[in-house]
Amino acid sequence: MARSFTALSGISRNRLAETVTPLEPIGGAWALAAVAPLGVTLLVITAGYAVGGGTDPGFPPHFPTLCYGVANVAVVAALFAAWERERFEVVARFRRPSRREVATGLVATVVGVVVGWPATTVLADGLGVARYTPPTLTTTAGILAVGFGAVVVAPVAEEILYRGLLVGLGLERGHGPLAVGVASLIVFAVGHVFTGGVAGVLNALLLGSLLTWLRLRFDNLVGAWLLHALNNLLELLVGLALVPSLYAL
Repeated sequence: MARSFTALSGISRNRLAETVTPLEPIGGAWALAAVAPLGVTLLVITAGYAVGGGTDPGFPPHFPTLCYGVANVAVVAALFAAWERERFEVVARFRRPSRREVATGLVATVVGVVVGWPATTVLADGLGVARYTPPTLTTTAGILAVGFGAVVVAPVAEEILYRGLLVGLGLERGHGPLAVGVASLIVFAVGHVFTGGVAGVLNALLLGSLLTWLRLRFDNLVGAWLLHALNNLLELLVGLALVPSLYAL
């Protein structure tokens, strides 16, 4: 099955294995860094409720997004400080992209929005769960929080942590691209249950499939970053009521 996947997808297993060699001395525990930002965010929110004796601490509406963005920056900065440059560049694999990678990233963005957004709604309705909707933004603080956390930070940091670190560690340990890609995709998607519920997980699975394929196909994060950034930017514009939402059928 793995051979069929690599043959059909144009992914070179040997090329991928060669580029992650510098990760050989890294222990598997470093994989926890990928979920550390989410853990920090949940810890901060839990602490707020604990201090308030279990009552709502009164966090601003988009505080979790801002907190998550700051935690992502902190974790990526910690990796940069702790690792040698060559090792960090393996997981932060932002090389000059080819024209084909950029074009494919743009096409994937169109597919993700035109097909993936409505598909998320169809799947949510089929499962009987609440539909996924981008957050409505009516305050300057909310716009800045979502703009920073979701549009500026997440497309870079999440690509480094999920499709750079998790994928890189899996490939270095000899696992195939399909197994590694699916594993990182599941972790990436499950984390979105806290921001979008079950429908948020469905949305992340659909988008993440494209992100993961782009990372493996081109052995680079630029195409995945482009898709991730444009998707989140469009969701920001939907939240500002500047463009119509394809989530609403």
